[in-house]
Amino acid sequence: MGQTDTVLGGAGRAFPTTAWGVLHDARGGAAPARRESLERLVAAYWKPVYCAIRQGWGKGNEDAKDLTQEFFASEVLEGPLLGRFDPARGSFRAFLKGALSNFMGHAARDAARKKRGGDARVLPLRMDDADLSQLLPDTQALPPDAIFDRAWARVVFGQALRLAEQRLRDEGKPAVFEVFRRYDLEGDGAGASYADVGRALGLDADTVKNHLTRARHEFRQAAADVVYDTVDSPEELAAELKRLFGA
Repeated sequence: MGQTDTVLGGAGRAFPTTAWGVLHDARGGAAPARRESLERLVAAYWKPVYCAIRQGWGKGNEDAKDLTQEFFASEVLEGPLLGRFDPARGSFRAFLKGALSNFMGHAARDAARKKRGGDARVLPLRMDDADLSQLLPDTQALPPDAIFDRAWARVVFGQALRLAEQRLRDEGKPAVFEVFRRYDLEGDGAGASYADVGRALGLDADTVKNHLTRARHEFRQAAADVVYDTVDSPEELAAELKRLFGA
């Protein structure tokens, strides 16, 4: 089994239609297919877009929300953005960052002409202020594209954690994720040993080590599955995972 097979879950799993391909093909299909594809794209990227606008361009919370709505409504849902994407020139994520930069340049020029978001189509985005504030990078001295990437990574990791926990619970192995949570998520391994975690959970050190190995693998696979629908090829998936995990 090669590296790509491992990342994608085995050679028997075909690479899916990509976010670009789904949206491109769905435009000629039935309305439910188009709607599902658009919802997947928006769900994957609206929080990084919000964070980039909020902090990278220094907008207030409400303005950032309105601009996020307007970007996806005018550029993605109703505009020509998707038709301009060429997978041969780079990832969709990189393309979207460039499109957002262009949009913000136009938004600054148009600000005096219309109220922000006044004629934008409303999207079903769950914009909880507390949740959004946790996504923002720790420093404000970053360009918008770097803020976008950090927020994107946090979104992927958050979804992957929930997915990995649910999968392990469905297998009847909640203790595997609990070891991961206590050792990696809460203390980053710095203040606890296998024996410490084991005592709290009634497990021996070897079992803790095995659970941790399993949970880390499950988490990485879950992250791959989250990114899976938003890339154009197995090679791009591998590159995105390398960006997330550093190896």
